[in-house]
Amino acid sequence: MPVKILIPASEVKDRQGNPLVLENEQCCSRCNQSPAGFYEIHRLHYRIGFKHNHLYGKKYRISKSYRLKISVCETCFQSDFLTHPDLLDHNNSPLAKIARSHSIAWTVGGLLAASGFLLLTPFVPANGILSTIKQMWQVPVTIGVLVLFLTWINQKKYQSKVLSEIEKSYSGFRPLARAEVHTYVLQNEEDLSATALEIILQNDLWAEACARNNQWKFKQPSAPDEETLHKG
Repeated sequence: MPVKILIPASEVKDRQGNPLVLENEQCCSRCNQSPAGFYEIHRLHYRIGFKHNHLYGKKYRISKSYRLKISVCETCFQSDFLTHPDLLDHNNSPLAKIARSHSIAWTVGGLLAASGFLLLTPFVPANGILSTIKQMWQVPVTIGVLVLFLTWINQKKYQSKVLSEIEKSYSGFRPLARAEVHTYVLQNEEDLSATALEIILQNDLWAEACARNNQWKFKQPSAPDEETLHKG
């Protein structure tokens, strides 16, 4: 049975540059393997005071970004490369470096293709000094699409290689689910006991042990939710 861990605001309010880390005796949060020297990453925001009449500028009175890190074993870390390569932890492992290079290539290819299509819009005049550049719109589009295609091919190649390595040790391997994470928009920054973060883990024993070690509340997700805060 999955377990929901309720994290109070006091644990996340000052977490910029200092991630919230969930660990339990070097055991993987998904499969209980040891050691668990890798992490599942979630990039989150601690928000207070939603502005209902918001038209422009800040949507919340206070908004701070932070990261949640949940310990996983190398196999589950590799499985994230198969299912969520864009969410992989940016550590110094070879797999993380490959994922990071793919992310950069996706961005560059997308920007090149978008710049080519931008030349077709009325924002770039059809006459004058920019007319010659406007007529060359196919060049950045072609290069951008080529970069995206080659990146996709390269990513699939590495994913096939990683899956093959995993299946040598675990025949018929199926990736286990990542944690389900929800944040809440708080109304009162003085109430540090209010739930700011909710984490649902499928590994119930691991989740309960982690919550007890940190003195956090936990319960079954199917139980009635007594929180009155709005999810963000």
